[in-house]
Amino acid sequence: MMFISGKGKDDYLTGLAAAPKPTDPKYKIWKVENNMVMFWLFNTMDADIGQNFLFFDTAQEIWMAAQETYSDNENPAELFKIKGVLHDLWQGESNGTQYYNCLTRYWRQLDMFDSPAWECPGDATLYKKIIEKERVFKFLLGLDKSLDEVRGRILGTKPLPSIQEAFSEVRREESRKKLMLGSLPPIGNEASALVARGVNAAHDTKQKKTRPWCDHCKKTGHIRDTCWKIHEKAH
Repeated sequence: MMFISGKGKDDYLTGLAAAPKPTDPKYKIWKVENNMVMFWLFNTMDADIGQNFLFFDTAQEIWMAAQETYSDNENPAELFKIKGVLHDLWQGESNGTQYYNCLTRYWRQLDMFDSPAWECPGDATLYKKIIEKERVFKFLLGLDKSLDEVRGRILGTKPLPSIQEAFSEVRREESRKKLMLGSLPPIGNEASALVARGVNAAHDTKQKKTRPWCDHCKKTGHIRDTCWKIHEKAH
């Protein structure tokens, strides 16, 4: 419902966008848009459920039948299951796109079950904004800890961005991190270089320690017994 409302086509669900007469020049436009909304509705349904609505003529008929058949009042167990999955859903080992797409699928199902009929359009708009904010929070809460920086950046944005904008920001951050990690030198090569430097340093130190040293003239390369200064004085 939120997706269709966001496209400005919710009148096709409520019946406000009634079909004009086939002779009306606007009928062709209405038919195209009605079929488009029907397609969107089918995409939110499981294949087994969607087959039950293939022979309806309008999006409003599908919507009303789906509400009657799968309303939250008649199917509290199904609604409870969807809310439970959403509550426990988090990114885990998935990337941001996979996580977002999974959330979106369940949100669409939730919209099918939980769609109150509003008498006042203003209340419907306010409710939509509240749900949008809650879904941004849910998306951010489930992100991996490696994305804490972008999560804080989004939460610090005023006004809070939409769920689509938040997802785009996370996807850009993941792309940036992937690029940065790909530009670093391999750990194995760096470790080998460090080991090599360590071996060379140890070798140099060992050489310095094993070279002879004369305690008479204070020079390296010989010892007192062979110091030329002592032997020169003796002769």
